[in-house]
Amino acid sequence: MKEEIDINTGKTHIQLSDNEVKIGFLSQCIEVLADAENCHYVDMLNRLEKADMTEGYILSCYDTLHTQSWDIIISELKDLLHTRESDK
Repeated sequence: MKEEIDINTGKTHIQLSDNEVKIGFLSQCIEVLADAENCHYVDMLNRLEKADMTEGYILSCYDTLHTQSWDIIISELKDLLHTRESDK
C-alpha cells in the first residue's frame, strides 16, 4: 500500500498492491460465505483452509472469480466447499 497524490486534483489516495486487493477479495469471500452458511467467519476460514480453497481456489482463480456477481461466487464456493468436505 502506498499513498499517492493525484496530479490533477492534488488529492491524496491510497494505492493497494495486487496482493492486497486479492487478500481483500478473499476476506470478502470468507465473510459473505460465512453469512450464507450461518457460521462465524473464523469457522468458515478454517473450513476453507481444510478444503484447500483459500490459496488453492479463491486466490489462484481470482482473475476469473472477481469478475462474477456475488451470487455466482457464493454459489460456486458453497458447492465446491460442500463437495470437498464430503470427499474427505
